[in-house]
Amino acid sequence: MPEAHRAIVIGSGFGGAVAALRLGEAGVQTLVLERGRHWETSLSEPVFGNELTPTSEMFWQRDFAIWLTMEPTLIDRVPGLMEVITAGGIQIGTAACVGGGSVVYAGVTVQPERRHFEALFPRGVSYEELDQVQFPRVRRMLNASYMPNDIYQADPFTHSRAFDSQMKRAGLPTEPVQTTFNWSRVRGELAGRLRPSSILGESSFGNSNGAKHDLTQNYLPAAMATGHVRLCQLTEVTSISTGPGGRGYSVRVRRHAPDGGIVDSRELTCDMLFVAAGSVNTTRLLVRARDTGTLPDLNEHVGTCWGGNGDAFVYRTFDGATGVSQAAPCASSFFADEGFGMPIRVENWYALAFAGEPYLSQFSVAVDMDNRGTWTYDRVSDQVKMLDWGPEKNLAPESAAMAVSQTVIGRGMAGPAPVLPPTGGTAHPLGGCPIGRATDLYGRVRGYRHLYALDSSLVPGNAAGANPSLLIAGLAERAMDEILTHGG
Repeated sequence: MPEAHRAIVIGSGFGGAVAALRLGEAGVQTLVLERGRHWETSLSEPVFGNELTPTSEMFWQRDFAIWLTMEPTLIDRVPGLMEVITAGGIQIGTAACVGGGSVVYAGVTVQPERRHFEALFPRGVSYEELDQVQFPRVRRMLNASYMPNDIYQADPFTHSRAFDSQMKRAGLPTEPVQTTFNWSRVRGELAGRLRPSSILGESSFGNSNGAKHDLTQNYLPAAMATGHVRLCQLTEVTSISTGPGGRGYSVRVRRHAPDGGIVDSRELTCDMLFVAAGSVNTTRLLVRARDTGTLPDLNEHVGTCWGGNGDAFVYRTFDGATGVSQAAPCASSFFADEGFGMPIRVENWYALAFAGEPYLSQFSVAVDMDNRGTWTYDRVSDQVKMLDWGPEKNLAPESAAMAVSQTVIGRGMAGPAPVLPPTGGTAHPLGGCPIGRATDLYGRVRGYRHLYALDSSLVPGNAAGANPSLLIAGLAERAMDEILTHGG
């Protein structure tokens, strides 16, 4: 890597991939730094482990495989697919791979509810613009679509049909949702032409056969095809500061070996710096920079307004056929403004462990306007930590999720499952660099020129009743429209 660059993008998830493509199209020489690996998928061979058969490569630098309902398993410390962080009273999953969260999510692509979006975001962030311009653009790039009926009727989606039936009979009718699954790959699995992955319930640690239209299949290759963008994997940013002579920025990196060792460390410089390392890691970098004095003019809002998007899981039983497996693609969701303690969207989820058993997994995202955390720098440990999040901050969204399920059970449509739901966990960390506070309305970080936050850290702790991927990418597209139009 040459030392000096016009633009550096930290992270290759939804925000970083958008920034890279738009910079490349504008002819800006850009280097994308990604701490994780690029995983080559295979139509016939397993690439990733899953919750039932954990491997070392599933986790970022951990001695034990631990995530939600998984039993702790001894593993090797390597630069794996997902970093799991325990902060206060919550377990946080954050991607560590080329493509970021698009590799390890379930592909659900839904818009925030407008009334709640406008209550959470500054007035100058136009929902109408996102709805008419950026959200459609993102959907086209990601190939988001509704589940075809032939797939919905297949055996591995028995639990999806049971969920819809339960909800409808309980007076809580669902609606179809768009996802980014590749339906031709799903059909290939159903027909036995491809190694099963999505139809078994694999998704949270990737689909070995590339069954999702993740960012490695659209935004990122399109960015590199411009000829102006390069991506360096296994390259972790450890600190950022102003550049030599106070011009531009210096970025300190260390390069990882796949077996867990460190190859080397070096310093890079750039004129424009786009921090898109995900909510937790963008926040860590910026809080550290402010509080250690390498970027002392970052304001007091950096590190604030962090939340878990109201994530919660609940399980219950269902009657009738069960299906030999529970497929990962989500077919539908239900949204309610009232009746459950707070506005909430519930979705039919999947579980590898429930293959052939009469249990449903319900995932939900609640519109939690109140519970937020703050990340601070601890000089003694030299770590950025969140110390003000306790189990009580998980209680309201978990109670709302349980209230939906209890409504279904109370109306005779299901029974309680003898499965303890995972508590205090989120795969949707949001906030830490809230838009309109730590940044302007387009992700320009206050206090510095040509420094941008363009990822989930912009979202003020909650995505207004939605899985956040579409919102994150839409905000990044909106920001890049503005930044490139006005030269920074």
